[in-house]
Amino acid sequence: MSTKLDLPVCRELIDAKFENYKLSLDPLPVYKSKLDFGPHVVQLSEDQYSYQHSKLFGVHNHLILDPYVNDCIYYVDKNRRILRSKIQGKDIQDRVEVFQITDSINQTPTSGSHNISLNLPSEDLAVFTNGAGSLSVVSTGSRQEGEKWKAVFTSDVLDGKTFFLLDSILYSTNEMHCIDCLLTHVEEATNEQKEEYRSNFLAYIEWVTLQSVDKKNWTIERRRQLIGGRPFDYAALDGSGSALYLASDAQFKFVSDSLKPVIQYAEASNESGDKQTEDRLKYTWSQADEDITAQFTVPPGVTKADLYLTLTHDTIDFGVKNSYSMLKGVLVGHVDVTASTWTIEGQRVELVLSKSSPENWSEVVVDDCHGEMTLDPEQIAQIHERLAHLTSEEWNPDPNVESQKPYNVQQLEECDVLPEDTAVLLRIDGDSHLVTHEANVSSQRFLFNVWIEGGKPQALCLQYDVDGLVWQPQNEVSDLTPPWKHTATFNAFGYVQASKQQRKFSTCPPDCSYAVICDCSRHVYIYRQPMPISSPLRNRKTGHQVDAVAKQQLVTLDTVDNILGVKATNEQLFILTEHDLLVVQVNSAQ
Repeated sequence: MSTKLDLPVCRELIDAKFENYKLSLDPLPVYKSKLDFGPHVVQLSEDQYSYQHSKLFGVHNHLILDPYVNDCIYYVDKNRRILRSKIQGKDIQDRVEVFQITDSINQTPTSGSHNISLNLPSEDLAVFTNGAGSLSVVSTGSRQEGEKWKAVFTSDVLDGKTFFLLDSILYSTNEMHCIDCLLTHVEEATNEQKEEYRSNFLAYIEWVTLQSVDKKNWTIERRRQLIGGRPFDYAALDGSGSALYLASDAQFKFVSDSLKPVIQYAEASNESGDKQTEDRLKYTWSQADEDITAQFTVPPGVTKADLYLTLTHDTIDFGVKNSYSMLKGVLVGHVDVTASTWTIEGQRVELVLSKSSPENWSEVVVDDCHGEMTLDPEQIAQIHERLAHLTSEEWNPDPNVESQKPYNVQQLEECDVLPEDTAVLLRIDGDSHLVTHEANVSSQRFLFNVWIEGGKPQALCLQYDVDGLVWQPQNEVSDLTPPWKHTATFNAFGYVQASKQQRKFSTCPPDCSYAVICDCSRHVYIYRQPMPISSPLRNRKTGHQVDAVAKQQLVTLDTVDNILGVKATNEQLFILTEHDLLVVQVNSAQ
């Protein structure tokens, strides 16, 4: 069962008195290096015309920042070479070829080509896709010295389908080295899927696990797949490879797992036709004055010996051993433990909880939305009798009476219209396939994601009121503690980003000392955190004293080429265009 939590905002990181950014005319040094061959860029094909395709290609960043080597970046050129470049002082070192990508595995992909994507999960390993359907693991040696890379594993993991690489992590378990890779692609939906997901195209997330004893010989150990009807904003793996973090305005669910069956819960009839209610329904329940009765459906082959029940007077944990929990959390009311029981017949499990008092329960477990209450015929008749005065056998029997005229949706004001989608931030367990934590972020627009802390998933920045709040997913979580920690705030960043109509990339450095908005070409905007000033000033309008100033700086690039990649470190900002690699010295090195 998922734990629904609010994102806990750290009030100490919110500046309620922030007024604005002060435009600074102080110039920032910009160093430029001409590229011999421009970056490798794949354009959308005629078959890749959906919104999902456009979003995947549009947000692709062609620059890769090395988290283990300071001020070192990589990109892939038109000759499909992975090039390394490093800045030292005021000079950009010559680009060094570290690897040549080939198409030996898949010359004719079954789906359109994608951009090559590269990830660096450790100090000595790299993972990349060749854009034509293969996934490779590369031994990089010491990247500090710029050694040549050597491929140790290459496989056509998705049977000819092309994909983007979203994330990869390296961890150890049972004396085995594991690399978990997060891949994504978009496919046209079948007729059955179009009805289920209400979309002509579906976004797929593929979770592939590789194993090795010596980091040299790798094999595919596990494959998991999730599907959603809308594109997602953010997806990352936790450091232990046990869970997936996902931000999306549509629910994603597991559809396959090569090691464990994915439990598809039985869907009860839904007379209202609310598909979202059907998707989250996992059990039905009813109540009398004396007890609560809940019915569950378990997979074929599950026996009495496979079930467990841990029950106290106000908590419950009921499920299938070593698999998943069917009902877990704090009970709405108190129960008599000794008088409560459960039975199993075929795939049907019935749980009976004996009430300690006859009060009606609104739900079985506090904040659990996966159960639907059912009523017996006698209860239904009583409810209909109480509501009879609100019903009529005729539709609008007297339309001339003003108060009874049909309701017209055109009378709605814009502020009265509710959004069709509900954006959520999820933590999904990789073994049980269930959402463990869920936060509603409908009012918090996604701004960007960025690496902040080594060994942890990428952080994501969401708009909170007008600010941009950085949330760092945690590796260690509990049922009652949100797995997302508020670590930094960019004042009014949501407001200023909304004003940049030509923006393409947004990012920040690991220390969050500044935020960046990058246009499609030419202009880069830098917004610094407030810094104390030596001589306090006084605001002429309000009269209060100003002790710190937040600066805004504009960098106009000496090129009109399209910007294809942006990465930020604590001191430098790297910018990749069609013909140049530029470095902006944002802060002086300490």
